[in-house]
Formats: sequence, C-alpha cells, structure tokens
Amino acid sequence: MSDPLALLQSAKVTDLGTSSDLVLEGQYLEAYEAMLDAHNAGLYVGLIGPVGAGKTALCRKFATDLGKPFDWVTFSDLVRPSNLIGSFDPTLVFKFGFDPEAFSPGPFTISALEGGVFLANELNRGDEYVLNTLLDALEERRLYIPALRSWYQVSDDFYLIAAMNPSEHRGTRKLPSAIQDRIKVWVELGYPKKATELKIVRGQCTEYELAPAQLELILGLVEATRDDPAVDRPASIRTSIGIARLAAERAKRQSGEVTNAVLAQAAKLVMGQALQMKPGRNRKKYLDSLLTRVLGTTGT
Repeated sequence: MSDPLALLQSAKVTDLGTSSDLVLEGQYLEAYEAMLDAHNAGLYVGLIGPVGAGKTALCRKFATDLGKPFDWVTFSDLVRPSNLIGSFDPTLVFKFGFDPEAFSPGPFTISALEGGVFLANELNRGDEYVLNTLLDALEERRLYIPALRSWYQVSDDFYLIAAMNPSEHRGTRKLPSAIQDRIKVWVELGYPKKATELKIVRGQCTEYELAPAQLELILGLVEATRDDPAVDRPASIRTSIGIARLAAERAKRQSGEVTNAVLAQAAKLVMGQALQMKPGRNRKKYLDSLLTRVLGTTGT
C-alpha cells in the first residue's frame, strides 16, 4: 500500500515558523528548559496557561530549535477524528476511487509519521472520543488510519505538546485519565512580567518609533485587565502588540504624534472584542472607565 505522506510531499509546505515574538527569559526560559528535559527523557509535556500567554510561540520556537516540522490543531467540539487523522478527498476519489492516492492526511498523521512536533492546542476543550484517537500513537508508537484500514509506524522523532487553558475557564473539560496519564510533565505559564512583555512588544513593532512612556501606558492598560475581578478573559500579549501597532499607524495618518488620545482610540478598537467580562458587567462602560483612569481620555 502506498505511503499517504509520500503522495503529498511535492505540495506540502513545512511550517517551521518564526520565534521572533518570544523573549526567552523568565518563565519562558524555565518552561523551555523543562520542555527540553522532558523531550530528552522521552516524556510528553503539557503547558497550562491563559489565552495569549505565549504558549504557541514557545512551542514554535521549541520545534524550530530542534529542527523539526511544527503542526498543530486547536481542539473544540467541532474537531472530529478525521480532522486529526485525515480523510478521502472527494475530488481525488472521483479520479482514483477509494485508493490511498485519494487520501489526504491530517496534521496529526503528518506530524506523527514525519517525526514533527505536534501541538495539541486547547486539548481540554476536545471531546473524549476525539482525544482517544491520540492514544495508540502516544503509547504504542503506531497509528491506525481507518480510511486506509492500516496501521502505520509513528516516527521515533515524533513529539507531542499539549497546551491548555486553566480548568476554570469556560468551555474546558477534565482531561480523560488515559490522556492525562500519558502527559507526564506539566508546566504552568502566566502572563509575563512587564519587562519581558515590553521586550516582546518592542520586538513586534521594530518599524515604529514608540517612546518608552507610550509602551508603559499600553502595558498599564493591559495589565489592569489581568487583575480586575470584573474581567473574565483579560487582554493578552497580542492585545499589547495590537494597540502599539495600531496607535503608531493612526499617529502617522493624523498628527504624527502618539498622544494619549491616539492610544485610547487604538485601545478601543483592539480591546473592544479582546476582553470578555463577567456576567452583568458592561464591556463598553468598563473600557471607558479604564481608558479614563490610565490615559485620562477615552479618545473621543
């Protein structure tokens, strides 16, 4: 039987990505070293942290440094086994019939057989039936592809990282014991310290001239949402970057100066949907109050 991976090699794009949005210090350095030790010990690792804490960037850098392809799936109720393993491509079935040449491997299959790093993102949002698809590959180093009715040998270089939101987040589930038992090392990540986040934001805004005081104000806005009991999902690192970049662009088009009013305008546009409030709290009123408190203006 033909190797389904070989059929796609000419078209496949290997995404090793870039790790330029990660500053490897503090919690990230500690997590990276724990991941490296776990990898070398033959143990799978799980990362637990809020949305936008840098888990994916850390995993991407880890794969890049190992020289391995990086693939991932973000789990939810909509992810089915075929999204992981693969399925027949209807257009190719029309040409080849239900033959291996018509099979399109999923990202988990590609990573497992090629020996890549696979990120099971938001694993605790997945259905138990779907998560069980991973078990044989993790324990027995073999993968069954139902569509091809065959077992395939998982590469010795294959490595899985699970990333999860904290269990108290909405939409999460308790991991099945069979899955949890196969992930031996658990690393907790929070939002980085201000100094580290400043370096990350600067690294993502190198084409803009943002004064240190302006960056401090942006992080002041973002950090305030992380300590507020009224906020269910606070602003992430991506929010900090988004405000900085949008404010710089708006300033170029307007006065040329990144004023507090420009920062407030950018913050409204970026944070408007980034924040998720606790029940009964009004997001617009909260944001106006936050902008007034930190920037002295709502930008209007």
